[in-house]
Amino acid sequence: MSPVLIVATGIVFAAWAVTAFRVLFDLRRRGQRRTGRALNGPGTFLVAARDWAHDPAARRPRLWLGGLTLLLAILASVPLAGT
Repeated sequence: MSPVLIVATGIVFAAWAVTAFRVLFDLRRRGQRRTGRALNGPGTFLVAARDWAHDPAARRPRLWLGGLTLLLAILASVPLAGT
């Protein structure tokens, strides 16, 4: 059971990482569109994150990120056999 759990956790983590980076790049794009600058500070990031969190068009990425985060937390809390 342990190898299956480790592989499943790895797959979920990879999917989570891809989703998280896509969200981060989307937030960077939103900040760049808002200010017109390529590099922005934390204030612009927070505004972009707030806008993303309330944007109906970003509903699917929010659900994926939240669901994968929850699944990853569940898989990480499962004890490995023999430990």
